[in-house]
Amino acid sequence: MNEQDRRYLAAAADRIKRLLGARSATPLRPGELSSDLQPFAESFDKLLEHMEILRRFTITLANGDLNYEAPPRNHLLDPLKQLQSNLRHLTWQTQQIAAGSLDQHVDYLGEFSVAFNQMIQGLREKRVAEEKVRHLSLHDALTGLFNRTYFNEELERLRSMRNYPNCFAIADLDGLKPVNDTYGHQVGDLLIQRAARVLEYGVRTEDVVARIGGDEFAVILYGTELAAAEAVMARIRQAVDAYNQRNQTLPISLSLGVAIASDHTGLEEALRRADHAMYQDKMQRKGKSRSKPREPKSARRL
Repeated sequence: MNEQDRRYLAAAADRIKRLLGARSATPLRPGELSSDLQPFAESFDKLLEHMEILRRFTITLANGDLNYEAPPRNHLLDPLKQLQSNLRHLTWQTQQIAAGSLDQHVDYLGEFSVAFNQMIQGLREKRVAEEKVRHLSLHDALTGLFNRTYFNEELERLRSMRNYPNCFAIADLDGLKPVNDTYGHQVGDLLIQRAARVLEYGVRTEDVVARIGGDEFAVILYGTELAAAEAVMARIRQAVDAYNQRNQTLPISLSLGVAIASDHTGLEEALRRADHAMYQDKMQRKGKSRSKPREPKSARRL
C-alpha cells in the first residue's frame, strides 16, 4: 500500500465518522490510487453522494417540508419517498377534515393510523351529538314541528332575502282547554299532534310549519302569492274535514288566517294581518261578532 492509498483510507475513515455524527460528508474525488483501491474509492464516493442526498431529504421531512423532489435511482431514498407520499396524502385528508368531511380513514401509518381513526370517530360522535342538540333546540318536542326559536330565525333570514312575496298563515287549535279539562292533558297533547300532522299534510315540503304556542301554529309559504296561499288554506280545511270523518270521537277544529308580505319591510304587518284573519275566522265559525279585534298574539310575541 503506497502513501496515497494510506492518506485516502484515513480520509475515508473521517468521512464515515462525519456520517455517523450526522454531519455532511462530501465525496473525496481521489486520484492516483492503486489499481486495487480505485474501484472501491469510486463506489465510496457514490455512496457519499447518495448519503448526502438522504441526509438533506431526511432534514426536509423532519422540518415538515413535503415538497422536496428527491432524485430518481437512489434506492436508499425509497422508504423516505413512501413516507413523503403518505404524509402528503395525510395532509390532504386533514384539509378535508378541516373543510367538514369526516369520511376519512388511515390504514398506512401503523399506530398513528389507529390514533387518527379514533380522532375521526370522536369527531363524528361529537358532530352527531351537536346535531341532536341543534335539532332539539329548533324543534317542538311534542309535535316534531319547528318551534318558535326556529320560526324567529326564519323571520330574520327573510329580512335579508329578495325572494318575495312570501305568505304567512296562522292556525289556532280550537277547544283545546275543554279537552284538557274533560279528558286530561294526554288527550289534549294527542289532539295537538294530530293538528300538526294535518297542517303538514296541507303544505309543501319546502314550507315551514312551526308550533309557536300551546295551541297556535305558524306557517311560512315561501315565494307564494296570496291566491296560492288561500288555496293551501282550503286544502288544510279539506284535510281537517277528512280527518274528522275518520275520527269522530276526537275531532279537530282549526281557525286559519293568511296574509302576504310583498317585501322584507312588511313581515310583521303580514303576521298581524294573518293573526287577525285567523281570529275573524274563529269568531265567524262560532257565530259571534266582535267590533274591536284583539291585539294579535303573533304580534305580541315578536
